[in-house]
Amino acid sequence: MTITAPTGFIGLGLMGGPMAANLARAGFPLTVWNRTPAKAEPLRDLGARVADSAAEVGAVSTVLITMVSDDDALEDLLFGAGGVAQAMSPGSVVIDMSTTSPSCMHRVASRLADTDIHLVDSPVFGSTEPALSGDLWAVVGASPDDLTRVRPQLDAMCATVFEMGPVGSGSLMKVAGNLVVTGMIALLAESLTLGKIGGLEPGVMLDVLDAIDFTSPLWKGKGSLVVAEDYAPRFPLRHALKDVRLARAVGLATGLDLRAVAGVEEDFVTAARAGHQDEDVMAVIRTVRSTADADGPERP
Repeated sequence: MTITAPTGFIGLGLMGGPMAANLARAGFPLTVWNRTPAKAEPLRDLGARVADSAAEVGAVSTVLITMVSDDDALEDLLFGAGGVAQAMSPGSVVIDMSTTSPSCMHRVASRLADTDIHLVDSPVFGSTEPALSGDLWAVVGASPDDLTRVRPQLDAMCATVFEMGPVGSGSLMKVAGNLVVTGMIALLAESLTLGKIGGLEPGVMLDVLDAIDFTSPLWKGKGSLVVAEDYAPRFPLRHALKDVRLARAVGLATGLDLRAVAGVEEDFVTAARAGHQDEDVMAVIRTVRSTADADGPERP
């Protein structure tokens, strides 16, 4: 698959929009569609064709990339009334870059195979900043041949591509990885709140966390939002809550009760109910702080 392959992109939200823009800048013949048409207009300025329907994108694309909210949204897009899969030509490839369940990937792959359409399961790690810069991390479940076919598209959007195994493997890695990420975010919120109650400055705490032997880019990346009190959505809290619930569901389906993340889910639910669901996931610290305020005043 070369850079001249007609490529489609459906789902131009906080992540999908920048990812599609990187494809356009790389020179791919790009056709896009989004349920909210205004989100497609910046892509037109970059040379992309804006389709009138999702099915039109499927009809003109050899490689179709989807970036949607969940299992139901993906299956409805491909096989529902919009008729995207039906419009695609045999031999085409769908790259799903959403966060979906392994079982969804298996169902979609099976249904697409009935019409000789291939599936590459390629969710990504990273938020809006690496999506803008093309520095996402892709975890791919696909046959080696299918991955080779779509490697130019993935390389235009991602700095690193991990080959995980067959279809479903990428999704499983994303679900498992999100357990670590969401857990770290909840723990960071509790850590910074605990320190503040005792009189520590969050910025100084982050310097320490960044220097010691369990350093992570997440400490600075998400911790800096707390220092600035900036919770504009890079990765909305409602998506993080969905990811936690998805991980627990996948675990239960295999007989594994992921108990360590149950408290994380509770914190995210409380924050969402308090109206922070559309803020950045780091806004979960508001929930932690409110608990501290209820238990007693801050110490000098």
